[in-house]
Amino acid sequence: MGELGLNKIMGALLATALFMMGLATLPSLVFGGSGGHYGDKEEPATLSEKMCSQFHYCIEIAEAASAGAAVEAVFDLGAALLTADLTRGERTFSGQCAACHTITPGGANGTGPNLHNTIGADKARIAGFNYSGALSNAEGAWSYENMDAWLKSPAGYVRGTSMSFAGIRKDADRVNVIAYLAANTEGAPPFPAPMAPAAPAEGEAVPADAASPPAEGEAAPAETPAEEVAPT
Repeated sequence: MGELGLNKIMGALLATALFMMGLATLPSLVFGGSGGHYGDKEEPATLSEKMCSQFHYCIEIAEAASAGAAVEAVFDLGAALLTADLTRGERTFSGQCAACHTITPGGANGTGPNLHNTIGADKARIAGFNYSGALSNAEGAWSYENMDAWLKSPAGYVRGTSMSFAGIRKDADRVNVIAYLAANTEGAPPFPAPMAPAAPAEGEAVPADAASPPAEGEAAPAETPAEEVAPT
């Protein structure tokens, strides 16, 4: 066999090899990806991966998450009063209230009325004091709930009041002052009961430490009375 015939055979073998290599890479050129069989490709899990696999255009796309409704915290006045700090309450009263009010028994009125024996009393309780018309006509007594709303925003609680105090926005400070007023009220009414815990939603697991009813014939455990801040 001459040199020309040998070259023809080598050329045919090289062409065949190139043709086989082209067939191997053809699926990746047509369908994209890094090779392999089309049927073996995994389904893209995210929208970003789908964009990359179908259009060869990759961009980070935030996946939409099903955000539940935000649960607003409920202020439990009864529970907060049980842990109130009278020392801090006196300090806050001295810093924010004492410029206009006294709280000692028989103390003189200032710009505002004397606040001794206030909790549970009528709103305009001191005869002869020049209350604003709005407060004089306000209904109800100074319950713990009413006092909490008043101290949080006097102008918001009684529209038209002449009291220019902006209010005590911080729950802990406000509760401490209310407990201090109760401690300076003779025969103050008991604190409101704490709110009952919310019942678990349907399908929600009950906490492991939740109390279960006693079995038939079994004595129920004695309840420990809640600690209250006794007025002085």
